[in-house]
Amino acid sequence: MEESNRSFNLWKMLLVIARRKKFIIGLVLLSTVAAVVIALVLPKWYRAKTSILPSQHDQPLGITGSFAQFSLSSAGFELPIMVTPSDVYATMLKSETIARAVIEENDLLDYLGIKSVHECRLYLRNKTEISVTGEGIVEVYFEDRDPEMAAGVANSYISNLDKLNRRIKASKAGSDKEFIAHRLNTTVALLDSARAKMLAFQEKHKAIDLEQQKGMAISAASELKKRLALIEVSLEVKRKIYSDAHPEVRRLKNEVDQLKRQLTVIEKGSGRDDSYFGLALEDMPQLAVRYAELEADIEIQEKVRDLLTGLYEEARIKEQKDTPTISVLETAYPPEIKYRPKRTIIVCAAFSISLLLAVFIALFADYLENLRRTSPSDFELVNRVRDEITGKTGYSDS
Repeated sequence: MEESNRSFNLWKMLLVIARRKKFIIGLVLLSTVAAVVIALVLPKWYRAKTSILPSQHDQPLGITGSFAQFSLSSAGFELPIMVTPSDVYATMLKSETIARAVIEENDLLDYLGIKSVHECRLYLRNKTEISVTGEGIVEVYFEDRDPEMAAGVANSYISNLDKLNRRIKASKAGSDKEFIAHRLNTTVALLDSARAKMLAFQEKHKAIDLEQQKGMAISAASELKKRLALIEVSLEVKRKIYSDAHPEVRRLKNEVDQLKRQLTVIEKGSGRDDSYFGLALEDMPQLAVRYAELEADIEIQEKVRDLLTGLYEEARIKEQKDTPTISVLETAYPPEIKYRPKRTIIVCAAFSISLLLAVFIALFADYLENLRRTSPSDFELVNRVRDEITGKTGYSDS
């Protein structure tokens, strides 16, 4: 039974459509023709595209390493961690600085007949699309009725981005150069101070080359001990033969005393005169530690100086360099094919919507007609609703 009612209702609906086919065809035809006319009359808009690929190795001054990062951070230069160069460039393209530069470069105020820069910026924003692809490519689209202007504005975005990027890099390089120069001057002063301390240490302790002097002192002490042992043996032998007043015994005794004094000077450092260039062996460990500290301090400051000197030269070159900073993958050319209006879509949409509307109107009119015949009271309610909406009174069934 349900199936028969559905079939009956379906055929009834088709019957209503068939009865009012002229109205439906007329409305659809009129709407479609109107859509065709509107689509033909609507102005053509052209869309130009350009794209760039920022360098993934674009780091300030090309500095790498923990020392450089610490140096720049201590100077107040903080870099974003999770931001890619593509995101930065996309944000720069949307900035007011570039918008004003594009407006001036293309004379958009005169071209659009707008006196307000704010209104022109709003127009520019509405007609511009800036996006970043998954591969990191920055794409710029601009729409205009003139294909030449569309391409010119799109390319103007990129050229002004490059100019702005150069200014920022030059300013950043100048700031980095100033900071590095200050650090370099400080390091040179520390290096001079370390060298002065080393010189004072060498003059005070007569330490020209500590390791070499240590080896010489040990070798000299060893030779003196050997000679002293031999002479003491000879002295004991002579004393058994001669008395202490014998010239040979006295000579050997004097030589023993002299060797002992020399050995004391080498081992203790006591009794030495200004002509002595050696170091006392008992002072060697302490002097070696201090000497190593002074040498390490000088070596560290020399390495820091060399690094800062290289960074300073790199910053100075970057400050003066005026080369393109952006790789243009796709230059915008005047498009030959319009971007919109989409005439086919407009006509098809008008046809579909008008067909659905005409069918709905036909079915609703049939419903009202049946309602007037079968239920006059309900139909009267429909009239009242209509009167309330339209503000009319005195509606007659005719």
